[in-house]
Amino acid sequence: MTVDAPAAVYPDPPGGEPEFLREAGDIDIEAFGRRFAGHACRFDLSSYRDELFARHAIAFAPQLERAVPKRRSEFLAGRVCASRALARLGSAPATIPIGRDREPVWPDGVAASISHAGDRALCLAVPAADTLGLGVDIERPLDAQRAAEIRGIVVDADEQALIQAGFDDPAAGLAAVFSAKESLYKALFPQVRRLFGFEAMRLTQTGAQRLEFVCAEDLAAQVRRGQRYSAHYRFDADGGVLSLVWLPRPA
Repeated sequence: MTVDAPAAVYPDPPGGEPEFLREAGDIDIEAFGRRFAGHACRFDLSSYRDELFARHAIAFAPQLERAVPKRRSEFLAGRVCASRALARLGSAPATIPIGRDREPVWPDGVAASISHAGDRALCLAVPAADTLGLGVDIERPLDAQRAAEIRGIVVDADEQALIQAGFDDPAAGLAAVFSAKESLYKALFPQVRRLFGFEAMRLTQTGAQRLEFVCAEDLAAQVRRGQRYSAHYRFDADGGVLSLVWLPRPA
């Protein structure tokens, strides 16, 4: 199944707010010759209440004390998806704290990634035994004005030329590349352990549901200039985009 068609739907917990989580269900994504299991949902900001954390058995992170309701609702929806994705791996229920660099801290033996955009959230999770890094990102459709605002930040002229040649809709292509670079950042973070910009990963090729990148900087001992990476992407029925990067663990 895909993010547009959940494989299994979860009911809201007793006494919860049924309006907050919508279309919540398990998802499976086929990419890189394997299946990635996860959970996805829609959520309603207007129905958010702090007590929903307890009702969904999610710890209220100390870092949320000063956060606005939008950030709290995104966090809750993402952590609900993460909890349910980990359960599909047979992982025992566990708090997923926020790390020093604001990254989720996953239980031992798990590689996972969370994303949210607009009213959507999802998490994918796989065993860490064969996975060095995993990154997933979802983005809403880009209109022409927003595409023009971020184009010079996300890609250079050569990358933009590849997008123009490879996509019928250049704004959609830019959204796919933007999303893929976000997924690359998440997948590589366990090795790099620091912020790096869009310019660190340069687009080299576009294809059907596949984007190829080359590392343009020495980022870590195992992430060097010239190394190549692939990203899977797909557009959903609403025109949004999902991207996925999987880094297999060397045999």
